[in-house]
Amino acid sequence: MKSVKGNKTVDISVEDLREVAAKYAFVHIDLGTGDGRFVYESALRDPNTLYIGADPVEKQLREYSVKSVRKKLDNTVFLASSLENLPITITEMADKVSVILPWGSLLGQIVNPSKEAVSKIVSLLKPSGELEIVLGYSPDLEPSESDRLELPELSEEYIENGVVRAFETLSGTMKLIKMELFPKERLVDIGSNWAKKLAFGKPRQIYRLQLLKSL
Repeated sequence: MKSVKGNKTVDISVEDLREVAAKYAFVHIDLGTGDGRFVYESALRDPNTLYIGADPVEKQLREYSVKSVRKKLDNTVFLASSLENLPITITEMADKVSVILPWGSLLGQIVNPSKEAVSKIVSLLKPSGELEIVLGYSPDLEPSESDRLELPELSEEYIENGVVRAFETLSGTMKLIKMELFPKERLVDIGSNWAKKLAFGKPRQIYRLQLLKSL
């Protein structure tokens, strides 16, 4: 794997990552982390948790990786990787996995879940681990991306029948514990630049899901 460390990109093995994770009581993996601001700000607030951000666009990760190095945040790791390219041996490492306002292929994998994608995401979680998903795309506001990914209209009914049911049935271990409409004005609290942009953009429905992995 490739890890962005400041202005450098270095190799990191799964074993190396497990050694780092073992130093912390709680491990949070953020998939599709974008520029990594969420990881950086979360790590500042909570030094006892290891925050691992994964995103395939290496250049995006540099700004907040550099800031993490300057702040000497040892509890951040920035992986230059998509979900499908994460090693299959990264299993049961995270107490929590978040997918916050995904875009591109990751959005397609969440909204139209395949068994492969579900298995990969769920495998990252420890038993009793939590999966948090925040969705807020709009076919009307992002027509080209919606057409490319063949995204359905986002609704509570579709999320229940198309997303939640897929994660529950395809994994056999996940169970929905909460689904809620997420107030647009609260997007600024998430700590990502994309969320902030949406918070001040045109109105859209935002949904937040919490699922737990059974023992």
